[in-house]
Order: sequence, then C-alpha cells, then structure tokens
Amino acid sequence: MRQIGEYLKFHKKALLLFVVCTGIFTLVFFLSDIPLEAVLYAALLCLIAAAAVAGYDFYHFQRHHRELRKMICAIDAQIDHLPEPRGVIDEDYMELLRELHQQKRENETRAYIEKRDLVDYFTLWAHQIKTPISAMGLILQNKGAWAGEDDKELAAELFEVEQYVDTAMSYIRIRDVSSDLVFDEIDIDALIRRTIKKYASLFIRKKIAVDFQESGSRVITDEKWLYIVLGQILSNALKYTPEGGKITIRMEEGLLRISDTGIGIQAQDLPRVFEKGFTGENGRKFSKSTGQGLYLCKTIMDKLSHSISVDSEEGKGTTVTLGLFRENLSIM
Repeated sequence: MRQIGEYLKFHKKALLLFVVCTGIFTLVFFLSDIPLEAVLYAALLCLIAAAAVAGYDFYHFQRHHRELRKMICAIDAQIDHLPEPRGVIDEDYMELLRELHQQKRENETRAYIEKRDLVDYFTLWAHQIKTPISAMGLILQNKGAWAGEDDKELAAELFEVEQYVDTAMSYIRIRDVSSDLVFDEIDIDALIRRTIKKYASLFIRKKIAVDFQESGSRVITDEKWLYIVLGQILSNALKYTPEGGKITIRMEEGLLRISDTGIGIQAQDLPRVFEKGFTGENGRKFSKSTGQGLYLCKTIMDKLSHSISVDSEEGKGTTVTLGLFRENLSIM
C-alpha cells in the first residue's frame, strides 16, 4: 500500500490532468445534450485504458524501486550496474551519482594517504624517542648509590613518559592487530610476575603491597597483547591507589581479577569506563588521566576474544576482571 501511495504521489500531476480532462469532456457532452449513457460509457472506457496504462507503469515503477534498493547495500563498492534510465532526468541523476561517487573515492584515497603518512611519521617518532629515553634511564641508573631524591623523581617521571609512548604505539598498532596475533598456550603466572617486575619501582616508591598467589594456570592467548593489557591495568591501579595501599591479583577458573584499595569509580561513571576518551570524575581530579587506557584494554580483549569488566565502589577500590577462557580454539 505504501508503494501505491508513493506511486500516486509521484504521478499526482498526471492524475490531476486526467481528472480535469474528464471534467471538461463531461461538461462539453452535457452541454451538447449527449445522452448520459454515452457519457458514462466513454468515461468508463477512458478509466479502463488509464488503469491498464497505470498498472503497466506501476509494475516497472516497482521493479525500478527494488533495483535501486538493492544497490544501496553495494553503492560503496561500485555503481557500474545502475538500472536503465527511464528518461533524460534519470540520466542526469545517474551522471550526478557517478560524479559524486568519483569524488568520494578520490577523497577516501587522499584521506587514506594522509592518515598513512601521519601514522608512519608518528611510528617513526615513537621509535626515535625511545633512544633518548633509554639513554636518560641509563644515566640515572649509573648513578647508583649517588642518586638523590631528585634523581629518583626524574626516574619515576621518565618511566611514565616511556609508558605513554608504549601506550601510543599500542594504540596505533591495535587498528591492524588481527595480522599481528599469535595465539599460544602461555603460563599466566609468569606473565603476571613479568608485569609486576616492570612496575616494581612504582610499588616500592608508593609503598604499595602486592598480593599475588600463583595458580599454575595456562591460558591460550596472545602473550604480547595480554601483557599490554595487564600493564595498563596495573598502571591504573598504581595511579589511583594511595601510599600504603594494596593490589591483589588472583586467577581462578579462567578469571583473572586485579583488585586495588584505591579511590574507586563513581557509580554513574562505571557504564562508560570503556568509552574512548572518557575520564569521568577521576579524570577531573587527576589531570594525568587520558581516558584511553581502559578503551585500549577493551579493544585488545575484544580482538583476543576475551572479556573484561570493571567493578568498583567509590572510596573502597576497583576490581578489573579478565575472562581468559576461550572455547573452540585449536593451536595450529
């Protein structure tokens, strides 16, 4: 019924002309004293002829409509198989479509090249910046026992700079992570110990205790990318846990839970913690918050077919749960 309504609306001028012409002929016949039966007979013949023409035209109208609807799904790929034009106006519209499609392709190509150049430049910069970071780290490390409080502060800040660079590099690579995944059965305890060791200086500096009990579990995952996720979660826990706090790590039945005794997350912010760029109330209190960390973790975990969730209570701490169990995965 909707298509019939659209068809009648599309041909409203022709329908109006038919009604006007029928009225004119009826009036002329009436004024000419032609019998009513003859007038009605002529009107009936005109109506039958108009209905036949309209039915034929409506059939082609429907087919034309279906062809155009089918092309909506494929319009981004190609427009080489547009329906046959029904007139010069249709030809003009098709020419307009081809021109717009060509411009769209050119804009997409230009944007892709610009984006690729930007990513290449930033990747090169990130690799180059690691050289002076490593050099500064060695200088501070070589001071050894002569290192003062200022040197320790500088080492801590330098470590954060390195973390930001690593996060940026992970953010760039995550777009094409599918081609970089290598699944294998790994010792999750060894990976956790490795992550804790990386942040050992921060644990010591903030006097935060770590409670980790080995589970002997082995999981099938990509070790490199899961290491990035664990590092980001530990970094957040250390950032928002005050001195003298505690971080607990437990692995049970395929679920890895990392809990802290930090400031927690407000209830209204919890549903949005994985959104890109969302910082919430903590982001307004702590200027170092970028809103990228948990977004990056969620993106990586989705790529790994793992799950991640966050439970928190303001003022009491936060628990991040990683579901590392995978079904129907065979190692080649």
